[in-house]
Formats: sequence, C-alpha cells, structure tokens
Amino acid sequence: MTRGMKILILIFGGLILMSGCAQRQVTRYGSVIGIKKENIKEYKRLHADCWPGVLEMIKQCNIQNYSIYLGEVAPDEFYLFSYFEYAGSDFEKDMAKMAADETTQRWWGENKPLQVPLPMRKDGEHWAVWGEVFHHSGPASDKNVKKRVGSIIGMPKENILVYTQMHAAVWPGVLAAIDKANIRNYSIYLGEIEKDRFLLFSYFEYIGDDFDTDMAGTADEVTKKWWTYTDPLQERLPGTPNNQQWKTIEQVFYTE
Repeated sequence: MTRGMKILILIFGGLILMSGCAQRQVTRYGSVIGIKKENIKEYKRLHADCWPGVLEMIKQCNIQNYSIYLGEVAPDEFYLFSYFEYAGSDFEKDMAKMAADETTQRWWGENKPLQVPLPMRKDGEHWAVWGEVFHHSGPASDKNVKKRVGSIIGMPKENILVYTQMHAAVWPGVLAAIDKANIRNYSIYLGEIEKDRFLLFSYFEYIGDDFDTDMAGTADEVTKKWWTYTDPLQERLPGTPNNQQWKTIEQVFYTE
C-alpha cells in the first residue's frame, strides 16, 4: 500500500477501495463501517446539513455522485454503506489535498467517534474496503436520476465463488431486463463485516417515471430463471419485507 493510500483520506473519516471504471470515465469506490444505534441520530443530523467547506473540498478533489446509506443487518446492528465516483486524474494527490484541509479534518473529528471500524478491515483503513463483483452501466440516457437505491443481503462464505463467477458473466437477457427497467450504473459489492460473515451491498440509479411498475417488470421469464440460481446463494436479512429478496436501506447523505 502506498503512502497516499495509508492516509485516512476519505471525506467521512476513512479509506475506500477503488473497484473499477465505469463507461462514464469515472472510477467507482465502495466502503462499509459500523455505527452504534445511539449515534445514528447525530450522524444523520450532521449529514443533513453537511458543512459547505466539506462539500466544496469534495468537489475540488473530483469526487462526485456520493451517497451514504444506513442499513440494519440484524436487530440493533447497524452499518453505513457508501458509494462515490472519482472523476480526476490523480487520486492520491486529490486525497492528500483533502486530508490536509483543516475544515475536512474538523469534520472527521465530529464523525469518526460515531463510527465503529470493522474488525476485518485492512491495516491503515478506517472504512473497510469492498470489492465490486458486478457492474452494469445500463442504458445511455440524458434523463435525470429520479432515485438512488442501496440494498443489502447476506452471502454465505461457501457460496461466494459460485456467486462471483455467475456475476462475471450475467445472462444477456437479465441485463436487457435491467435496461428496460430504467436502471443504470448498477454495482454490487462484497465485503466481510466480521470473520467469515459476508454481505453484499448494491447500488443503482433509476431514471424512469414509475419505479414500482418498472421493478415489477424485471421479473420476466429469463430473470426469474436467473433468480432460481442466485437467490439460493444469498441469505435474506432480518427485517427484509416479504416481497423483497434484498433489503432496501436508507440514504442518509448525497452530494453531486
């Protein structure tokens, strides 16, 4: 790991893993960290009114399309899941610039005590890295994003190899159904929240006009056949609605 990557450089107090490049010429990043239930209210308060200087530094450092989600993995067991894109040409230089910014340092000072780093994180990390196991850019469109959706589900260790192999070559018909549903920029990340306990975190953007109808439309014959293979590999989390396989989680922060 280089010196630049060892610095605690992320906007909200940690390190995030580079996980690939989208067709929109950006680099995608994902990460996870724990948060105690009693700290959620304060974390939400801070992120509902993020300091202007922090937002300006995010922009100056070529970070865009940044979302943070809050998810309850088990009763009273909460985690933060983040996604952002880097659109610059020198990531380490930009992150070092951010780390040196006094306003950002003070912001980290407010946020880091609220967070609980994962025991399985690598040396030098605050947020734990997550690896991207699937990405689909989706339909090219000039439509505005109407909704950004984060979801989580369990992944038994013994099923990881099969799951990742399948998602390295998703059936064309499944991808076509995603496109038809007005979903774009769809990524799935895999991470370990504690030893031998894995989760999947997904992020996508919706550009249609009728979310419920479009989501129902993904259940075509090809996709339903795909689910007969993938659903048994996953583990639904407590509190997941009966009509969902993945558990939708709350967005608590977004900046363009």
